[in-house]
Amino acid sequence: MDKKKNSKRTTKWYVINIKSRGIQKPQTYIDAFDKLKASDPLVKLRGNRYISIKSMYKAELLENDGYVRSILVTLSAYDLIDPDGFYNRRSKENVSLFLDPDIAANASEVEIIFVPRVHRLAMRTNSKISLKNVHKYFLEALDKAIGEDAFDVTIVKDRNFIEQILSSSAIYSIEAELSYSNRDPSDGFQSVFDKKIREMNPTRLSMNIRGTQDVPLEATKDGLIEAIANLSESNGYIKAKVRDGEEVKNINTEDFPLNMRLDSNPAEDLYISAYNELINRFDNNRPIDIDNEQG
Repeated sequence: MDKKKNSKRTTKWYVINIKSRGIQKPQTYIDAFDKLKASDPLVKLRGNRYISIKSMYKAELLENDGYVRSILVTLSAYDLIDPDGFYNRRSKENVSLFLDPDIAANASEVEIIFVPRVHRLAMRTNSKISLKNVHKYFLEALDKAIGEDAFDVTIVKDRNFIEQILSSSAIYSIEAELSYSNRDPSDGFQSVFDKKIREMNPTRLSMNIRGTQDVPLEATKDGLIEAIANLSESNGYIKAKVRDGEEVKNINTEDFPLNMRLDSNPAEDLYISAYNELINRFDNNRPIDIDNEQG
């Protein structure tokens, strides 16, 4: 038996949630990515470093409803060269060079899979372009290609740290910033709370709740704090001051993005594995109403 063929490879992935603030169905996201490709916006990262699309193509496999299962994107980050910014060390003089304006330097790449059904994208955690810069690209590029505030772009957080807040022995304060969830699977009070946020249609909802050392906050089952914490996983962040045993500590979920672990066989297509994991985590096997709203 070939051990290599039966061995598992483990990869870890960051996940970003992209949500339309208008019509919420898979085709909305497919159209948005088509517009990104057509307009090819250039996003500044810092100094003379920029990021843009290198390639984008749709997978041949389709969902049962006929739309594409995934979109594969490669982003490139690079330094734009100032032809007048060169210096001759020997002559100690500033010099200008005649360069093709389309030539850039120090290029690096990241490969991304986007799944319209669950409006999430995933990228390897060991990618040469950081999660922060990929988030910045989609945040600004969608504004440029579609229109300002047409989409929310949020890094999905590590569930373990949300559970740490909810399971702590005392919660002294909660600070959260949320957007509506685009009907991610939920029930109970969380479903009602999420619906009310969507009815208001806010760009952002900020909340600041404080207790005291003597009278901490009550995180009741299916209550407000649990709803806020659960919604923040894919739709914002939560900061909390809590007691864990004898220790009082601050937890900020912005510091803890999800590391989605994939265990796959070497022969398996990595992006098919990533697609399956995103569906398993975020779709909950709910049907999609193509003519109305995404689940």
